[in-house]
Amino acid sequence: MDMTLEDRRRWLASFSCNIEMWFKDLDFLDRITAAKEVGFDAIEIWNPQKKKLGGGLVSAKKIAERARGEGMKVTSISPGAPSLADANNLNAFIDWIDLAVELADLFDVPNFNLTGHKIVEGQSVQEMLGTYTRAVEAALGKLEAAGKIATIEPYNPFDHPGHFIYGVEPALSICRAVGSPNLKINWDFFHMQRTDGNLITHLEDGIHQVGYVQLADSPDRFQPGTGEVAYGRVLNRLRNLGYKGYIGAECFPQDQNAMVAASDIAALAESVNLQPPMK
Repeated sequence: MDMTLEDRRRWLASFSCNIEMWFKDLDFLDRITAAKEVGFDAIEIWNPQKKKLGGGLVSAKKIAERARGEGMKVTSISPGAPSLADANNLNAFIDWIDLAVELADLFDVPNFNLTGHKIVEGQSVQEMLGTYTRAVEAALGKLEAAGKIATIEPYNPFDHPGHFIYGVEPALSICRAVGSPNLKINWDFFHMQRTDGNLITHLEDGIHQVGYVQLADSPDRFQPGTGEVAYGRVLNRLRNLGYKGYIGAECFPQDQNAMVAASDIAALAESVNLQPPMK
């Protein structure tokens, strides 16, 4: 039997729709409404300051206003970042932190995504990780003063060649070296599976560094249930380990069918009685 909208809303209460990957045929602001119509109450956004809605904070404010008007919470923003392996970018990174904090305030979200790990030619991975770590340490004062959390997002080498933070270990090493509650990991199970596998084992080891969670099935990055990951077990363990936040549906709806994808995610949540986040 098809799931009703009321049931979808109930079981999607743990999830945030990544409107960069969903509803790609719609104008950007209309995607917020579309996410609500299939049952989500929250959204994720990449680079809100770069949308063709006036540019800069003008674009971001229009998105924030539409989200508020629809009663949709924003759970994560990814404003982009300069390459932190290049020490010459330190001042640009500090300026970027100011922008990211301003955007996070605008969207009333406590965390923002941090990448900035493109390879710099002529440096070893260890050298790049060291420069990256020092850059993050230099920004801690601003993060602490603003009460914001930067979440490092590791990629995977298949979908994002040319980077140096892949999988669990590099991001964990940086967070543990810095040792700040204002620096955590955007724990994207899709990237973790593509790079490392052993999702539950790695999650158990790194749970104290989890700042935000995203998912998609592997290898095609469609919604859970379309690939190789036993997401029922993974999400059960996630909640049992104490993660109480939203889970970002940073996935492509298979066959571009958003209604089916939303129903699949809701059915997954129902199958494990996934409890909603602490709001």
